[in-house]
Amino acid sequence: MGASLTWYLREEIFRLLVAPAEGGLSPFGGLPVFTAPTEMLGATIHLAMLGGGVVAFPVATAAVFSLASPLLSRKQRRFLLLFVPVLFVFFLGGAAFAYFVMLPVGLRFLLHFGEGIAIPMVRLTEYMSLVTALIFWLGVVFELPAAMFLLTKLRLMTHGRLRRYRKYVPAAAFVLSAIITPTFDVVNQVMVAAPIIVLYEVGLIFSWLAEGGHKLLARRIWNRMKWVARAVKKAAVWPVRWVWRQVRRIC
Repeated sequence: MGASLTWYLREEIFRLLVAPAEGGLSPFGGLPVFTAPTEMLGATIHLAMLGGGVVAFPVATAAVFSLASPLLSRKQRRFLLLFVPVLFVFFLGGAAFAYFVMLPVGLRFLLHFGEGIAIPMVRLTEYMSLVTALIFWLGVVFELPAAMFLLTKLRLMTHGRLRRYRKYVPAAAFVLSAIITPTFDVVNQVMVAAPIIVLYEVGLIFSWLAEGGHKLLARRIWNRMKWVARAVKKAAVWPVRWVWRQVRRIC
């Protein structure tokens, strides 16, 4: 069903995926080109398969959950029912970042880098491979905080160990950004690496919450509130006592 719907709406989907290039893929109306008779058909079939995978993913997730449900406790099933939609939301956030931020800026740099020297004529298959890879992998990268929360919740990792790994994150982020992005310019590297570093910091907060850090924070706040209440009470009672002593001394 997903592949059929993608095939039926292929023109609209292709226009949507070409939009971040802002009409700079070729001098022929800004559209990508194909150089082989079967290239356009192959790209359309590939797009239909991707659409089928996107539509089938919730069904596959539900099937896996139903198979694993008898092996899980009631608490674990409830946790997974809440956790899977959160993963999906994080993935959509990463895909949106790739489509609305990463692709327009990166393609603008790449397509205008040789302006005045050469004219870009980008093939459809190469452009589709770039766009789909960036959207998918940045969606996966944005699931890092949720993955860190899950690992800590399942006691496969601790918050302290994840904090010790923090010093390696910047270098690993730039290596990963070099793998994800097809170019070696600093702008694209930073645009991918910076979110990874920030997401790891967010994941540390999630890991801390998974270990019960919110309970410790609530206990500290409660103790601080009791201390403040006692201080306010003493500050309010002291003038009354002083006035009472003065009255007794006069009397």
